This record gives sequence, structure tokens and C-alpha cells, in this order.
Amino acid sequence: MKSVVVFSGGIDSTTLLFKLKNEGHEIYTITFSYGQKHSRELESAKKIASILKFDHKIVDISSLQSLLDSALTNPNIAIPKVPVGAQFYETLKTTVVPNRNAIFLSIAAGYAQSIGANNVFYAAHYSDRGIYPDCRQEFIEAFEKMSRISLENNSLSVQSPFVNMNKSDIVRLGSELGIPYELTWSCYSGDTKHCGTCSACRERKRAFFEAGIKDPTVYRE
Repeated sequence: MKSVVVFSGGIDSTTLLFKLKNEGHEIYTITFSYGQKHSRELESAKKIASILKFDHKIVDISSLQSLLDSALTNPNIAIPKVPVGAQFYETLKTTVVPNRNAIFLSIAAGYAQSIGANNVFYAAHYSDRGIYPDCRQEFIEAFEKMSRISLENNSLSVQSPFVNMNKSDIVRLGSELGIPYELTWSCYSGDTKHCGTCSACRERKRAFFEAGIKDPTVYRE
């Protein structure tokens, strides 16, 4: 079964890759360089896809940096730090890249059609539902319907198997699958180590803590 997976190199999409691999999918990974401030996540995605021997495409759409305003793309907007114990969902709002998943999935669906794949997957999860509109079940259903019409392919499936799972649940699943989480990247700041203080790092730390799994990540703070 041919399947295209939108792959960032982070915890969620890496867990999804291992899950689908175990289920026997013939996987084609696609990663986007969309003008984000660093390439660290691209490096992780490339390394993990290479280890798994998947066909991996990195698509350069970095010109979107000038169109989609976010702390992840705009050099004039600082990545906010989150104090220990603080709620980080407000700071996550600054990291919303408008319509990002819809853009990624549109390209992924076109790629799937081109290689004869009827399955497109991405790793949206329930913990992101409140902040990111394109991580919600209703978005997935609407996007699948739109894509079937635009491609004239009623067999096309657009799925996010984790849409009703929290990030800690994903970490538990990944632990059972033996995923080398030390190879994944979540931090919004590009460096040799996760910063430990941005909202993505705080969310990563909390997921491992709630899952009761030892966090293999090396943090600066």
C-alpha cells in the first residue's frame, strides 16, 4: 500500500513513520523547507528517513517566508521562552504558520497522485487542537473531501491517526515501537542541542514526563 507521509523529523511524524512501517505501508516521505529559521529539523528528517531506507523528498518552498508571518519564519519575531511551570499555549500562538498544513498536504496529495498512492498521512494530534486549526478532525475531513474533488480521485485518503491522541500517548506508542527519539528534533531554535525553554521544548519535556518515559533529549537548559 503506497503512502505519502508529511515528515518533519519530530516526535510525532517519526512515530507515525514507524507505526506505518510496522503496518506494512510502502512509504514515501516528504519534508518541507518553508523558510523556517533553521534547518535542524530537516537534518533530523533526512537522517531518520535514511536509516529507515525510505524514499525521501525535501521540497524547497522557502519563498513562503515572505508571505506567512510567524515566529518560526519572521526574523524580527523572537522565539518566546517559557518559564518553568508556566502555561505555554499562549506562546504557541506566535508559532502558528497560517495554513501551513493545508499547503503541505496539498503538495503531498499532488505527489501521491503522481506516484499512484492513495494515502496521505500527517501527524497532527489532539494536544495541538486548541492552537492549530489545521490539526483538527474537521479540517482533515474537509481537506480529504476537497482533495478528492480536485484530483478526481474518490479513493484518496487523508489521515492523521493521532488526531485524538495526546502527545504523551504518542511517546508511549513510540517507546513500544523502539523509536530512537534522540534523533528527532522539536526545538524552535536551531542548534546542536534543544534549547529547553521554547514552547516546543516545554511540550516535549511534558510529553515524556506524562508518559513516564525517560527523555533522551539533551537540552541546553
